[in-house]
Amino acid sequence: MLFRPVNLLLVAWLAILSPALKADSGVEAANQLRAGIAAFKAGNLDRAQALLESAADLGLQSRALTYNLGVIYYKTGDLHNAERMFRQLTETRQRSLAFYNLGLIALAQEDKAGARAAFREVVDTNDADNLTRLAAAQLEKLGESAPLPPWQALSSLAAGYEDNIGLFPDEAASTIEDSFLELVAAVSGYLYRQGKHGFRLRGQAYAREYDSEDEFNSQLVRLDTNWEYRLDDYRLYAGIGGDKLWYGDKPREERARVSGGVSTPACAIAEERARCSVSARAEHVSASSRYDAYDGRHYRLDARYQARLGDWGGGLRYYLDYDDRRNLATEREYFSVSPLGQTLELSTRYYPLPDLEIGGVLGYRYSFYRTAHRLRIPEGTWIINRVDKRLSLSVNADYRINDTISVVAGWRGLHNDSNIPRYDYERSTATLGVTVLL
Repeated sequence: MLFRPVNLLLVAWLAILSPALKADSGVEAANQLRAGIAAFKAGNLDRAQALLESAADLGLQSRALTYNLGVIYYKTGDLHNAERMFRQLTETRQRSLAFYNLGLIALAQEDKAGARAAFREVVDTNDADNLTRLAAAQLEKLGESAPLPPWQALSSLAAGYEDNIGLFPDEAASTIEDSFLELVAAVSGYLYRQGKHGFRLRGQAYAREYDSEDEFNSQLVRLDTNWEYRLDDYRLYAGIGGDKLWYGDKPREERARVSGGVSTPACAIAEERARCSVSARAEHVSASSRYDAYDGRHYRLDARYQARLGDWGGGLRYYLDYDDRRNLATEREYFSVSPLGQTLELSTRYYPLPDLEIGGVLGYRYSFYRTAHRLRIPEGTWIINRVDKRLSLSVNADYRINDTISVVAGWRGLHNDSNIPRYDYERSTATLGVTVLL
């Protein structure tokens, strides 16, 4: 299906690329080319095609002639010859323009995979801002996430309140609750990007500071580097990264990881815009002496499906966590901190207004601790494999004031049910903040 903006684009570029003829071009051929362009502007496509083909038959060799013929063939529905013309321009300075029009031809032929590949060539080349934006918009229509600019930065400041900071069990006489400030800063961009290849850097910083309960303050710094490669409808990546975490204003742990994954928009079931991804990572955790029970390794396998249809969006996510930690042993007791966890999340989003998003996430996590706990109780020693079942619900709203600033609000509740009563708990957290995207 052809769109009116596409036709306008073709006419605009047709005028821009009117020929600067070489001095040795035949006068007759040059006249035919000029007459052909005039006929096109007048809306006489048949005469325009005949004149341009006559100029070609007279031996005129010109990128302008090739491009204009491609436009005429496209307009008259001769997509085969239109593609043949634009293919001749993919190794010239009009590369981005040629690939954009090849994408339009693929759309007209209902070849979504070919259209994505052509529009991505425009985005990856990134040598014409206007065409890059148009190609990115076409990719979004085809269900592919809008390509990020070469560099992007985000910062967020929020105030919140939490009613069970220390995850005290339900049987506890009291809990600790407090207000907090939360700061997030992130930057990402391509150190190198050419064609289908890219090398990307991501940095993040996070801090939560409680009003009076300083021992629960937390800070995190994270850095990741990924090599990316696009293969038709698929994006593959592999990389390394690391974290450093502070808790109670003291170092808690450091992590080093390797990761990899693949994502694709080719998983759409019907007419929705969709994206699927599968990723895996392995981390080595080095904890400070106070938390040395957490020394060891952490592994995660993550699978996601996200889609949008009209004003509604949603997603399904499953991830599997495997921990192999040192665990905690005292003289009389033993505590495992190495669960095998499975989590399923169902999310939904609704856009009542173009600048307003309302959403929610319902999650369920099942955790089995492979090594049995050994606990002292009045009757003696209780040996049991801990099993937790955690239910979570979050709701959020995001109102975009402009392309840079958004106001965000959210609430999240947790309910954990364990076969060891001391690990039963509930917690709720509410936040209100501002996000700035640069």
